[in-house]
Amino acid sequence: MLLVGTSRGLEDLESGEKFVDGRAVTALSPGPDAWYVLLDRQNVVRLDGGTCEVGPVGDLPEPDGQSLAVLADGTVVVGRTGARLLTVGPGGKRRGVGAFEDVPGRDAWENPANPTPDTRTMAAGRRRWWVNVHVGGVWWSEDAGETWHRAIEPEADVHEVRTGPAGRVAVAAAVGFGWSGDDGASWSWTTDGLHASYLRAVALDGGMAFVSASDGPFTTRGAAYRCSLGSRFVRCEAGLPHRFEGNVDSGHLDAHGGRVALGFEDHVYLSDDAGATWRVAAVLSDPVTVVRFASR
Repeated sequence: MLLVGTSRGLEDLESGEKFVDGRAVTALSPGPDAWYVLLDRQNVVRLDGGTCEVGPVGDLPEPDGQSLAVLADGTVVVGRTGARLLTVGPGGKRRGVGAFEDVPGRDAWENPANPTPDTRTMAAGRRRWWVNVHVGGVWWSEDAGETWHRAIEPEADVHEVRTGPAGRVAVAAAVGFGWSGDDGASWSWTTDGLHASYLRAVALDGGMAFVSASDGPFTTRGAAYRCSLGSRFVRCEAGLPHRFEGNVDSGHLDAHGGRVALGFEDHVYLSDDAGATWRVAAVLSDPVTVVRFASR
């Protein structure tokens, strides 16, 4: 499946099946046996991996959800405005992750676009749960949020964090592309091959990385790139616009099994050859908010 969320629903672009209609999709996250969806920044629902039925999980006390992650034990976590975290459990039981509100230095976190820091993106790896604060660095926990460790300093201005197999972690940041092959113990950074260093989106597929790059938040010179980890980036061109009149945003890029999907405005572009060539997969009636590959 190629799940595409928009400002008015969620559908599988490959089958045409609609799972949610008339609701804005804020975020998507895979779980052990289902996909989880944050709707209208407030309501968490579960998309069953076998039947594709949608059922309620729980609600936030107010519509301030920004990101979503599902931990290895099935715990569903929502990132909220103000760089806060909330778990949503069985029966809709809610619990704040208080330890994250006590991490050192958070009083200095500052968001250039909003009054308070954002919990912009999250990701769950094989051992660690990763939280990207905009702007407050990247943090990880391996005990379900009881203790936290900083992986990347706020100065990098990270816009998305993603995990892959074998301890791989990658970030798209204002200063370029950062990645780790050892669960964040060490990091490599590069802008090699990019026309500019400002990155908004990142995806991993085995040893391949895909990013969106531009010259800033108000760009008219956006582009997508691919590389083997540790190698120079190559621009994705065949079948894509010469340039995007804006940034391909966080959550709008995904890759799996040699396939890559990219959402920009109301268009979804798809590559079946690891980003070498592309085609328009759909022109939707509403703006794309997230794209993710999924299996039934």
